[in-house]
Amino acid sequence: MKTRIIFLMLFSISLSCCNNSRETEVINFVEAKFVLPFPVGTEYTCFQGFNTSYSHYGTFSYSVDFDMPIGTLVTAAGKGRVVYVVQNFPNGDLTAGHENVIIVMHDDTTYSRYSHLTTNGALVKINQLLMPGDSVGLSGNSGDSNHPHLHFDVTKTFTGRSDQTIPFDFKNTTPHPPGMQAGAVYKALPY
Repeated sequence: MKTRIIFLMLFSISLSCCNNSRETEVINFVEAKFVLPFPVGTEYTCFQGFNTSYSHYGTFSYSVDFDMPIGTLVTAAGKGRVVYVVQNFPNGDLTAGHENVIIVMHDDTTYSRYSHLTTNGALVKINQLLMPGDSVGLSGNSGDSNHPHLHFDVTKTFTGRSDQTIPFDFKNTTPHPPGMQAGAVYKALPY
């Protein structure tokens, strides 16, 4: 009986150690410096997260898609300056490279990209400075998209559509490392 109790205590300590190191590993996965790209108090379903087989692989491995009706307000995920705006493509044309997109450069020289926006849906101009939560544009269904949504990702470079995405996290929602989970609803909390 004593042996069984000692074994259970050691097993419990072992699990505790593993859980603590796992929590540390998860917390250190990536610094949560961004906020959700929609207004505080609103919530949207993530239909595709990191490393999914539909389209988030290769250079788009670290991307998130949120189901959003066309015309939904999209907001700045971080402080930065607008460096690129395309808004002339129609919704529903299903052509890769025809995504209406806004790209924002941040102080650490990373870039956040807001894609599949609606035609003429940009609410910003090149060189405009943004703070988290500022209006950026209106969601849509442009380019290689099978339904209305917002595609959001972060890159270290800005050379074109194929820049490698990098891991990121949002600080104003429930914990979800490593990355947003498909099918989960995320509410933008105050920050």
